[in-house]
Amino acid sequence: MNKIIKRLEIVKSAIELEDEEIIHQQLAHLKDASLDAAIGTIALAIEERRFGDAMREIAAWLQSQRAVSTWQDPGIAASKLELKALETQLRELIDKRNARIQILDDFNDLYHLRLGPLMGRILELRKQLAASAQRRQEAELRRREKDYQSCQQYISQAIDQLVKLKQHWVSLSSTSREAVETRERIQQQTELITSLLAEIRELENDFSRQDDSATRQAREEADHEYEEYQEQHQDAQHRYARDQRLSADERNELKRLWRQASRLCHPDVVADELKEKAHQMMVQLNQARQNADLATIRSLLTQLQSGLEPMLASDRLNNLAHLRSKIEQLRTQINALLKEISELETENAWRLATSVTDKEAYFAEQERALAEIRDTLEVQVKHAEQEILAG
Repeated sequence: MNKIIKRLEIVKSAIELEDEEIIHQQLAHLKDASLDAAIGTIALAIEERRFGDAMREIAAWLQSQRAVSTWQDPGIAASKLELKALETQLRELIDKRNARIQILDDFNDLYHLRLGPLMGRILELRKQLAASAQRRQEAELRRREKDYQSCQQYISQAIDQLVKLKQHWVSLSSTSREAVETRERIQQQTELITSLLAEIRELENDFSRQDDSATRQAREEADHEYEEYQEQHQDAQHRYARDQRLSADERNELKRLWRQASRLCHPDVVADELKEKAHQMMVQLNQARQNADLATIRSLLTQLQSGLEPMLASDRLNNLAHLRSKIEQLRTQINALLKEISELETENAWRLATSVTDKEAYFAEQERALAEIRDTLEVQVKHAEQEILAG
C-alpha cells in the first residue's frame, strides 16, 4: 500500500508539473493495483487524459489513506533501494566469478585430455627418480654402517694384538734384537690403531651429518604430486565422458543455465532465514551439473525465476536496523568477491587460459616439449637403476 501511495503522490506532482511522460510511466503500475476500485477509477481518468478528475480522485484517496495508514520512515525505502542495488551487484559479481572459474575449468580439462597421459608419465618418472635417490642413499648408509662395524672389529683385533706385543716386549732383554723388533711392531700396531680410530671418527662424523629427510620428503612430494595428478586426470576424463552425452549446444546451454541459476540462489544474496533453502538448491544445482542433467537444471531455474523476488533480503526486510546490517554484510561480501576476482585474474593459469588463441598450436608445442622432458627422464631413470644394481 505504501508503494501505491508514493506512486499516486508522484502522479499528483507530475500533473502539477504538467509532465505527461512521468504520469504515463506510473500508469502501468497503477493498473497492476487496480483491484482497488478507486485506483482503477484514477487509472482510467489518467488514461483518458481527464487529469482534473484524476487530481481530485487522487487527493480524496490519499486523504482517506492518511487516516488509516501508519507512518513509514523514508530511510527504510532508501535502504531497501540501496540493498536491492547491492544485491544486483553481488549477483553480477558471482556470475562474473563463476564465468571465470568455468573458463579455467574448461581449459584445465582440455589440458588433461590432450596432455594428461604424457604429463602423467613425466610425474611417474619423477616419482621413480625420487625413489631411486632414496634407495641410493639408503644403500650408501648401509655401506657406511658395514664399514663402521668392520673398523670396530679390526681395531678390537689390533688392540688385542698390541696388548700381546707389549706383554711379550716387557719380558725381553732391553739389549736383545728381538726387543727392538718387538718395539717396532708395537709402533706399527699403534699407528694402525690410530689410523683405524681416524677412520671411525670420519664415519661417525658422516653419520651425524647424514640426513635422509630431504630425499624422503622429495619422494613423498613426488608420490603425492603423481597421485593428485592421476586423480585430476581421471576426474577430467569422467567429465568429458559425461559431457559427451549432450550435444555441443546442450553443453553450452547447461553451463549458461547453471550460471544463471547459481546467480539467483547463491546463499550470499538471499535473506538470512532462507540461506538453508538456498544452500540446498545450490547442492541440487551442482549435482545436476556434475551429472550433466540439463532437465533438472532447467527445472530448478524455472523454480528460482518464479520465486526469486521473495527470496531477496530487500523484499523481506522492513526493519531499518536489519536493512543497514544487511547492507554492510553485502558490502563486505562484494569487496571480498572483487578481491577474489582480481587475484584470479593475476594468476598464470588465467593469463594462459585467456591468452591462447590457437589452442591446437599451443597443445602441439606443449606436447613436443613434454615429450623431450619424458625422454630425458627415461634415460635418467635407467641410469639410476643401473647405478643401484652396480652397487
